[in-house]
Amino acid sequence: MTDINNYRAIAISNADTKILEKLLLPFMTSLADCDNYQFGFKAGHFTTLCAGVFRHTVDYFVTRGSHVFVSFVDFSKVFDYVIYWKLFNQLLDDGVDCILVEL
Repeated sequence: MTDINNYRAIAISNADTKILEKLLLPFMTSLADCDNYQFGFKAGHFTTLCAGVFRHTVDYFVTRGSHVFVSFVDFSKVFDYVIYWKLFNQLLDDGVDCILVEL
């Protein structure tokens, strides 16, 4: 609890940025296929749903006498390693206007 690395700063965007995001969102939806098991950053899916599926799966095996071994990966700093040019190219491939990608 005392390790500062266990906590992430919360960035609060100003009102102008939030308005811009709302205006651009309909044009920025990616058409790329994503994994069926992805829960975050996908319309109609939430990470809380993932937690429920996880709990149900563990309960299923435990009630049947199996051992459950779990491994977690911390992706908290994943955005530090994003290959932005690949992201920009994917948006362009999905038909997002180049002006929006530049913005």
